[in-house]
Amino acid sequence: MRLLKLICYILIIVCFCPDSIQARKKVGLVLGGGGAKGVSHIGVLKVLEEAGIPIDYIAGTSMGAIVGGLYSIGYSAAEIDSMVASQDWQLLLSDRVKRDNLTFPEKENSERYVISLPFGIDKKDRLVDGMIKGQNLQNLFSNLTIGYHDSVDFRSFPIPFACVAVNLVDGKDYVFQKGSLPVAMRASMAIPAAFTPVKLDSMILVDGGLNNNYPADVVKSMGADVIIGVDLGTSDLKSLQNINSTIDVVGQIVALHGYDKYTHNTSITDLLIRPNTAPYNSASFTSTALDTLIIRGEEAARRQWNELIALKEKIGTDSIFPHTYSKTSVLKPQDSFLIRKIYFEGADPRDEKWLLQISQLKENSWISLKKLHHAMSILIGTNAYSNVSYKLTGEDVHDLHLIVEPKSASSVNVGLRFDSEEIIAVLLNGKFDYHTQFHSKFAITGRVGKKTYGRVDYSIERNPLRNLNLSYKFTYQDLDIYHYGEKALNTTFRNHFAEFSYSDMNWLCFKVQTGIRYEHYNYKSVLNNGELPIDLKTQNFINYFVSAHFETLDRSYYPNRGVSLKADYTVYTDNFVGYQGHTPFSALSANFLSVIPVTSHFSILPAVYGRVLIGRDAAYPYLNAVGGETEGHYLDHQLPFAGINHVEFLDNAFLSLRLQLRQRISGRHYISLTGNYGVHEDNFFNLLKGHHIWGGSLSYAYNSMFGPMNASFSLSNRTQKLQFFLNLGYYF
Repeated sequence: MRLLKLICYILIIVCFCPDSIQARKKVGLVLGGGGAKGVSHIGVLKVLEEAGIPIDYIAGTSMGAIVGGLYSIGYSAAEIDSMVASQDWQLLLSDRVKRDNLTFPEKENSERYVISLPFGIDKKDRLVDGMIKGQNLQNLFSNLTIGYHDSVDFRSFPIPFACVAVNLVDGKDYVFQKGSLPVAMRASMAIPAAFTPVKLDSMILVDGGLNNNYPADVVKSMGADVIIGVDLGTSDLKSLQNINSTIDVVGQIVALHGYDKYTHNTSITDLLIRPNTAPYNSASFTSTALDTLIIRGEEAARRQWNELIALKEKIGTDSIFPHTYSKTSVLKPQDSFLIRKIYFEGADPRDEKWLLQISQLKENSWISLKKLHHAMSILIGTNAYSNVSYKLTGEDVHDLHLIVEPKSASSVNVGLRFDSEEIIAVLLNGKFDYHTQFHSKFAITGRVGKKTYGRVDYSIERNPLRNLNLSYKFTYQDLDIYHYGEKALNTTFRNHFAEFSYSDMNWLCFKVQTGIRYEHYNYKSVLNNGELPIDLKTQNFINYFVSAHFETLDRSYYPNRGVSLKADYTVYTDNFVGYQGHTPFSALSANFLSVIPVTSHFSILPAVYGRVLIGRDAAYPYLNAVGGETEGHYLDHQLPFAGINHVEFLDNAFLSLRLQLRQRISGRHYISLTGNYGVHEDNFFNLLKGHHIWGGSLSYAYNSMFGPMNASFSLSNRTQKLQFFLNLGYYF
């Protein structure tokens, strides 16, 4: 009886008061793609929050997927605005790895070649790259979405979310509604050719804007009754007068491809907001442009304020619906989380031990975000893997999954340079990587120019930090030797060089190497004016050496910070134990350089270096030689000296002080004033009483992507002539 009365009561309410139980209409928000222009969405979201418009579903493409994904898990429009303003977009939109995170072999080879073409990756692992791999963006997305890295249901977010990508395998849309949120965001904005596609299962995913740049149909299928959309105009067809470039043509083709779907999706939109983004484009990631675009989004939404309020009534509520915030928060670099286990996904199992060692990460420990990023940069710096990303699984205690993609260490490399002395030089290099029980690498290098050589290197790596190396090099060189600024000696010679060594790099910034060398010198022609009474003859040497190098410079050329300290000791023999019937002679050299940044544009670079020959009857090939702008340019042991543009021989003991004042005048343009003071003497203990030399130079340089381009005027008391030197390209 009671049940019957209850049913009757419900029927009376339904019949006479339907509005009292009628649910409000569900609102879907569509955020279109448009690259940098997509930050306009943030301004629109601010106004929607102010108007109290409830949002029940979000669908986005490209930048709309990024903004929408963050908003759906609980970030407010103001928080997303702050994040956009605080990012280094130049770094994010690049694959740049800090030089101090590179292993020593990579440091030595960096900034040498203008062209590098990798090869040899297995077909199953091969993926066409874009200009940008997108690692830095991927890791930003991971930082902002901790708790959403594992396979999660996007419909369970505070606001259910979906984003669109395109599968290049079949050309169809792929709508992310579950999985890893940072991966979904990264895939949805992978502009073909600009960003490397995302490989997921059997799919190759790129920017969803190719098919569906304004996914209103997606949000409708999620259950939206009312649709509010933000369209950035990238799907509009251009008129004849506005198709004037290759970019315009490509944009028109993409717009034509998705035009029917775009037309349909805008027709089912109840309120369409279109911010004015002119004159900015998809690549306008400057601070000024981003700030302006956010304001433009807010202005566009405010112009439609009355329509928003009318739509709010249509939705069926007068209440204000504040944004639902989750527990997600922006992690700061110093913020830490507890790591239980560390896994390497995609890595060779044989590498996992040394990868864990070199990354300096420990299981069952607290790890800061800054330390995690540093570890990932180190993993990339090994050159063994590329595109290192991460995900955290678990809640209070996390498991860290470091995801690496295979990268071929095999490559063909080309270096090219011009200067006013050698005219032109070409460097060709081929590296071949063999994944045997221990990694082994084989390299062939050839240089053509005034100094011509061919070199073969073979190394066996227990891991990339400890190597056994075997090398052979043949050099043919036409060398001019000067004496007080006048050409005194010209010789062409052939040199055979063989070396067996062991190198150990326990830290990224420190390398020690020891080994034995064989060298054969054969002089074919000699022109001597008598100023240098040197007996040139065919000689064989067997040398023992040990060297150490500590370096923290952030760049090879025009560094902004760091130090470099090198030391080398070599014993020279002609029969393994002695030289010319007596004890062997030896050489000790050291070089220290520091960069002191005074301002963001002005730096002081003090340096001290020298070389001492120990013993008697030092052989001609190893006499102290100075000259030129860089160490080892003419001879392996030659030291630079401002004001001396050619090679000059000095006494057995040499010490030099160098001070450079460097001003960055704009972008990559530099002006440098360099002063050198040196002293040399046959007896090291009388060095301070020896011969004094000084020199200086004034130079202008542009640090181009193809290497330094610099012109300098110099003068020294040794040459007593104003000298000019022009260089274009990396030194090698």
